[in-house]
Amino acid sequence: MSIVPLVKVSLVGVLQDKEKVLEAAQAFGALHLIPLSSAQKELEAVPSGQGRDATEALRWLIDTPAPRRQVTEIESFDLNTIVRQAIENRHAIKECEDRLAKLKQRIQDVEPWGEFQFSDLSDIGDYRLWFYVVPTGKLKAIDPAEKIIKIVHRDRYRAHVVLLSPDEPPADAMPVPRVRMGAVSLSTLKRQFDAVAIELEDLQLQRQVLTKWRFLLAQNLAAARDQAARRRAALETGDADPVFVLQAWARQDQMAEIKTLATQMGVAAMFDEVSGTDNPPTLLENKSGVAAGENLVEFYQMPGYRDWDPSAIVYVSFIAFFGMIMTDAGYGLFLLALIYLLRGRFTGSALGNRLYKMSVWLMVSTTAFGIATGSYFGIAPPADSLLARLRFLDLKDVDVMMKITLTMGVAHIVLANVMRAVHEQSVSGRMQPIGWCLVALGGLGVFLGQETEMATTAAGAVVVGLFLVGFFGSDRKVVSLSSGGLRIFDGLTSLARIVNIFSDVLSYMRLFALGLAASSLAETVNTLSAQLNQSLPGVGLLIALAVLAIGHGINIALGLIAGCVHGLRLNVIEFFNWGLKEEGTPFRPFTKEETRP
Repeated sequence: MSIVPLVKVSLVGVLQDKEKVLEAAQAFGALHLIPLSSAQKELEAVPSGQGRDATEALRWLIDTPAPRRQVTEIESFDLNTIVRQAIENRHAIKECEDRLAKLKQRIQDVEPWGEFQFSDLSDIGDYRLWFYVVPTGKLKAIDPAEKIIKIVHRDRYRAHVVLLSPDEPPADAMPVPRVRMGAVSLSTLKRQFDAVAIELEDLQLQRQVLTKWRFLLAQNLAAARDQAARRRAALETGDADPVFVLQAWARQDQMAEIKTLATQMGVAAMFDEVSGTDNPPTLLENKSGVAAGENLVEFYQMPGYRDWDPSAIVYVSFIAFFGMIMTDAGYGLFLLALIYLLRGRFTGSALGNRLYKMSVWLMVSTTAFGIATGSYFGIAPPADSLLARLRFLDLKDVDVMMKITLTMGVAHIVLANVMRAVHEQSVSGRMQPIGWCLVALGGLGVFLGQETEMATTAAGAVVVGLFLVGFFGSDRKVVSLSSGGLRIFDGLTSLARIVNIFSDVLSYMRLFALGLAASSLAETVNTLSAQLNQSLPGVGLLIALAVLAIGHGINIALGLIAGCVHGLRLNVIEFFNWGLKEEGTPFRPFTKEETRP
């Protein structure tokens, strides 16, 4: 595990060759560009509608079910036409779906009134039709005197009432306000609904036809993003006619390649070591076995360039913590088999391979802790079996499990402080972590060796550790009474972190608590299904199997969430809090996104 050493590269060339140099640098794909001028105003002035429309078009076509075979011949592809057709299709389908939904709702509203059309007023003596939907409980409140009323439809809850009157009846004439029926008949609404449904089917077929351009659209969209990245880079170079300067961070071990690239481009290349005032990005590099630890670290906080790489430690501890939280051999083996069956979905990229390896180890850890606790889908093995003899942990033994989890917490935090001390340069920076190691180990010794000679020795270690933390609270030199007072204040401020180390160690108790909760839930599911099977002969077996599948499925899902969230939390909060000094920025290479067939 290491943070890759970097150098500052300055490429100096003729201004008219800048676009060519930027394209070559992007193809090289290993330079982290350093802005030499602000390009925000210029970038805000550049319209981005085309790129946004193309992205929306691609997403629309990717979400289409049953895509067509892809066209790969670029000669038959027109980006602007395909983007326009996809966007128009998207808008048309949305509008058509809205019309269909409105017609469906309108048909539901009109259907109880039946099929009829409004007659000419002269044909019905200048009477008009007024419509009311009256709850059945309020029908008795209608006064029929001097009213022409007809109930055209009635169900259990409401009645559809038509009132004939030349003028609109007063508000108190009926117990409810009138509803508006509309002038379109039910048959006309149904014909409109069928026409819109056919139109929607045609648009969906058109969308499916457009899916044959997805590959070329994605390829050209990536090329457009590459061009936008070059445009931004061009605005952030240092230009002084007739030359320009492109500055970037690069790996030290690639200096020879960069020199060769500069010679090919006809530009001058200058290299500078990292100075004390520089703030270079952080590039992590680990062996393939623990490379996924980099992704875990980057998920929360990238260490500073002058700090150390915790990827391997985070990777191993995350796997161990995850296994303790899931802690069921049956779950572990089931998920391990599922991951193996789906392995083809992981192997398409370097990130996928990393995640596949980590997932396998997570399930191995879950299985191992499940064997250690004797839990197989919440079922304990028979007392005289081999699996029972492999069990050496009892999750329900609170005292033992507390000691184990607190010991793991102290070991984790002590390791963080040791790594911090190794990579610090100042005396106080080294001695404070050593002091906190003594405090943590001493506190654990007091807890484990209560009322024994070990507890007395451990208490002494705590005192020594606190003295080291307070005495080396800072590197401030004492040259006067005021500086001496400030030095004492620094020490007292450092000692205030004793609350943090106490609470952080206790945080590791969640490993035991979550493991016990998962095990208890699995046992409850088994007990409930067994009771259902016994109480309902025959059909009870089917219900019991359903309870088993649903219950264990929920428990597995909760275990996966808890294992990821809390297993990662103990690393990125408690461990990073004691192990890392500063936060850095990730190394982002200036590289092409363009896809290949």
